[in-house]
Amino acid sequence: MVKYFKEKMVNDMKRKAIYKLTFKAYLKAMMIFIVFIMICSISFFFYIKKDIENESVNKVVVNTEKQTESLKQYIDIQYRYLEGVGNHISQQDLFCEDNINLIHSIKEYTKLENVGIIDKNGESHYDNGAVKNVSHREYFQEALKGNRVLSAPLESVIAGKTRVIIAVPIYDQQKEIVGVIGGSYDIGDLNKIVFRGIYDGKGSAFLVSKEGQLITYDNAVKNKDFLASESIFSYFAEYNVLSPDDLQSLKQKLIKQEKGYMTLNHNNKTSYMAYYPLKINDWIMCYNIDTDVAQESYTFIIYAEYLLFALFVFALVILLFTIYKVNNKHQKRLLEFARIDALTGIKNKETLQNEISTYLKNDSSQQLGALFMIDVDNFKTVNDLNGHVIGDEVLKNFGSILKESFTIEDIVGRAGGDEFIVFVKDIQEHGNAINKAQEICQKIRNIEIDNFKGTISCSIGIAFYPEHGTTFKDLYNLADQDLYQTKNQGRNGYTCYTK
Repeated sequence: MVKYFKEKMVNDMKRKAIYKLTFKAYLKAMMIFIVFIMICSISFFFYIKKDIENESVNKVVVNTEKQTESLKQYIDIQYRYLEGVGNHISQQDLFCEDNINLIHSIKEYTKLENVGIIDKNGESHYDNGAVKNVSHREYFQEALKGNRVLSAPLESVIAGKTRVIIAVPIYDQQKEIVGVIGGSYDIGDLNKIVFRGIYDGKGSAFLVSKEGQLITYDNAVKNKDFLASESIFSYFAEYNVLSPDDLQSLKQKLIKQEKGYMTLNHNNKTSYMAYYPLKINDWIMCYNIDTDVAQESYTFIIYAEYLLFALFVFALVILLFTIYKVNNKHQKRLLEFARIDALTGIKNKETLQNEISTYLKNDSSQQLGALFMIDVDNFKTVNDLNGHVIGDEVLKNFGSILKESFTIEDIVGRAGGDEFIVFVKDIQEHGNAINKAQEICQKIRNIEIDNFKGTISCSIGIAFYPEHGTTFKDLYNLADQDLYQTKNQGRNGYTCYTK
């Protein structure tokens, strides 16, 4: 018995060690998998976020480029319109009544105002009947040189308007410059000319010189500090909108008339400012839009990412749960295999001892139980006469008969070799144990195996709980004594322990 308990302890320790190692291996694999997936997910989200940012910026830059080109075309249309009028009025006296009436009608078809015809001496006759000399004006002098002119902006006395002079030379039939025709145009509200419908009007457009001086802006620009600043560079520097390096880079690009964008940071908000050269007077068109608005069209992608991530997490949970269940099932199967005798299919010695000891320790009913020790008679002779294969068949039949003869509540197993143990938890009375022993002896004698030589019988020893003992060790020793008493009395029978 001492040897038995030592073996049990060793086996318990081995099984626990194997289970712990297996669990640790699963846990390590799962943790590696989770870390890998998290790294992939973070990389994926970072890539998507960066891609959305790049796409958003590219869209802002492209829109700014297109709208700048649209403004150039719009201005070019005004040039060509005035050139067409100039070609017509050059065919007669510049200040004749027909020509004055003609420029007066221009207001009805265009947004040009204060249209005037100017002779080479600078005398200007306007559509409103006013006459004055503009020979000192720069736009007049440039137009006389044969250039199309877009003047620097002039603040109008009419509040809210920033006007520029558009002027072109007038040529006679000999292609000689005989005067200038021009008119004023309000470009203060750029979003009525360009950027209409872009981002639902949530952005702001403004024109700057290559030195960063604000030329004009649309009505979306509300920042008074920005409008009052000496230049956009001084404003960006004062309010830390750009880092010193980015600010220097922006200055260089505007001077070189290059296109591009900058990410601005102001009052905990970020925005994209795209810029594109107008290529008129070295002016640069700038367009500013909040990053949230710029990325708004990609919101569905972000939502799809969150949904995908949620689905992934859900799938990961399902996977981990499945792994846990499979592992748990596998462990239970391993434990079950460890509990079962491989040859007979009933409980092994260790399991027998554990289950019976646990029951006896926790039982409070003290109902009558019985421990059966059952041994195959002359099993060595059976093996000698028939071989170990037939001997194994005998043991298998023993296991099957015992499993069929007792209930699922009873503890049935093989103690080792040709020895079997059965513990009946509720035998009710001694006579039932005797009847069961007789039944088993009869069934054992009736075993039929092909080509079997000799006879098959068994010897049984019986001890009762709690009458003869309350521990497995006590009942085992007493039943074992009864078993050997049966063998000494001729085998093929049973003995019940009596005090």
